[in-house]
Amino acid sequence: MNGFDRRSVLQGIGGLGSLALLGKHAVEEVDAEETATAVPEEARSVEAGLELFATKWAAGGPIITATRFGRFLTNQTYNVHVVQPETDDDTDGQADPARSYTLTLGTAGATATPGVTPTAHAELTMDEADWEAVLYGDYTGLAPILAGDTYPNKDDANTLVGLVLVMYVLAHVPHPDEDPRFTAETLEGLFQRGGVPECEGEPASFATVNRVQNDPAGEVRERAFGTNDAPDLTREFAEWVAALSYDRLGEEQVQLAKEQLKNMLGCMVAGGATEPGRTFCDSTVGFSEGPATVVGFDSASPHEAAMANSYLCQVLEWEDWTNLAHSGAAIIPAALAAAEAASEAGKPVSGKELITAIVAGNEVLARTSQFMTDLTNTGQALPLHQVQTPLVAGKLLGLDAGQLQDAVGTAATQPQLTSIPAWTAEAKGMVTADPTGAGVRAALFARDGLSGRRDLLENPLGYCYRVSDVRSPRDMWPAVDDLATDGTPVDQWGFRREQYFNKRYPCDGFTMTAIQAMLNVRGQLVEEGVDPTDPSNIESVRVHMNLPMASTATMFNEADDAVLDRVLDEDQPDWTYISLLFGGRYPLAAALLHGELTDRQYERDAIADDRIRDLWFKFDEAPDLGVGVLGAQVSVTTSGGGPFRSAVGVDDTAAGDDATYESFVQCITRDVNGRGRDDIQTYTPDVKFHETARRLPEGKRDTILSHVDTLEGRPVTALTALL
Repeated sequence: MNGFDRRSVLQGIGGLGSLALLGKHAVEEVDAEETATAVPEEARSVEAGLELFATKWAAGGPIITATRFGRFLTNQTYNVHVVQPETDDDTDGQADPARSYTLTLGTAGATATPGVTPTAHAELTMDEADWEAVLYGDYTGLAPILAGDTYPNKDDANTLVGLVLVMYVLAHVPHPDEDPRFTAETLEGLFQRGGVPECEGEPASFATVNRVQNDPAGEVRERAFGTNDAPDLTREFAEWVAALSYDRLGEEQVQLAKEQLKNMLGCMVAGGATEPGRTFCDSTVGFSEGPATVVGFDSASPHEAAMANSYLCQVLEWEDWTNLAHSGAAIIPAALAAAEAASEAGKPVSGKELITAIVAGNEVLARTSQFMTDLTNTGQALPLHQVQTPLVAGKLLGLDAGQLQDAVGTAATQPQLTSIPAWTAEAKGMVTADPTGAGVRAALFARDGLSGRRDLLENPLGYCYRVSDVRSPRDMWPAVDDLATDGTPVDQWGFRREQYFNKRYPCDGFTMTAIQAMLNVRGQLVEEGVDPTDPSNIESVRVHMNLPMASTATMFNEADDAVLDRVLDEDQPDWTYISLLFGGRYPLAAALLHGELTDRQYERDAIADDRIRDLWFKFDEAPDLGVGVLGAQVSVTTSGGGPFRSAVGVDDTAAGDDATYESFVQCITRDVNGRGRDDIQTYTPDVKFHETARRLPEGKRDTILSHVDTLEGRPVTALTALL
């Protein structure tokens, strides 16, 4: 889509209304003129859907090949099996051999043929209904996998998740015969992020890893023949962290560390007011006594306090992230607990030392996330916390470089990966709590003389290779190339403002632009005299999702409202409000009804509100390849009222003659937190702290913020004493 703006792209396919349904109609049974109508259930078939997907792949294959995740998909052969609807004669869960197909994805073409091949790279079996839903764009293939309705082999997980995600996305792209130019350019826009102006700091799809600059021949040679040239990652991180001092930090890094500290302290207060937060922390402080503060609760041992505070950051999904990975929920609890442990041992930690350790942890996280991201381990699931937390804690405990290596080697001895289905239950907070506790504990062990393997990160059977699909040791080099062991500042910080994302709303981070767009639309409705609290005023809600949101928004609820029933069912305690944090419909419906999205909207009474269910079936979500990396567009059509159209982040669209209210929000930093101003951050950490920590008296909130602002002149214990 180079050379196209968003509006011209949408006009090129007949308007915004048809974009959400494109791809659903391209089968023989449907009249070609019905371009804005979904394929009726009775007209769908797995075979027609596979054929359509193969046709679209022919246009998108060459582009997908060059992406960060292209290696998981291109030049792969899959045996796909269809499980028939159950009858009295069926064997439950068994695929029909007559409905098995070999799907081959080449760099520039694809085929789907009857039968199977013994040389397939992966096998995938799904129910007929799930195949059709994915191929025709109802929901992502993650939904049946996370529901336990299909069981991909562990070794095949990345390629199969990529396959069903691309199938879902391509279902919403027009058939190449209708508009081949748009199809190819849309895919290029998806994977090159060239369709709309990029948002500063958002991740790119292409992985450009160049250890040796201006040496394309050398890179091609190493890509072709491999390399054994790996950096001493564990040692170099340890030596850099040990040598780093406050006076070598950039002004921006210092300010960001303070902002992150405010954000996480507020999240801890909010998390402690939730039922799971209280349960977890009451239990934790009963394990042992210790010098470390559990925010809002009694003290505990350092590693258990770090674990509890990390859990509180996670339980409302309100924490921040750095670059590609969630950061503050692990780094801040580890830093506070280690600082208190060191002070108890007679080595008081200053505010400057705390800030330095926080910056060090964020920098290590930002750099490792560049090469440890794959399809199933990304975002919240990125397994980095056993790398940065022992370094953060160890630095504050006064460990030297060798001891820091021991701490990392100990923490990473038992690699932790998250189990995404667990995110429906209260235990979801363990996604950072467990590795954070392990990191602080490992630093304490190293302080007392326990050794750990000192090359464990980069070892081919070590941590990085255990928890992620690292394609080559060459990919590790950019993480440490400019880290000097004499404390010299790095040339280019990975932890910088454009790479730091502060969540304004408690929800999956990929959904934040959609939430803002919904709140913008709600404001338009109120201005025009339409009551958004009455679902009878709403005819339909169409959500144009970015690709990451599309991959997660239906992963727990598929195409019905079963998730609401599960969350409200007291006999299913493993389905909680936490599953709704990752959905698309619930937070958007709640924002429309209440005009806000905070922890209040995840209380049981709010979830049980009948108006939520009234709105539920009025939603139509679709991946929209024109909204950018993390953008979203929301369109609400009312049951009556006058015409109104508006957009945020782009020029106003032309007024129409229907009752549709729209908002397009492109960037998180600019259009959600900055609200359209590049030079002013209107949603500041102070504003967020007063919202998340509102249960504290206002005077106490102001005192805490003042302590963080002047942290350089105070011991850390002066701050923790307030918590």
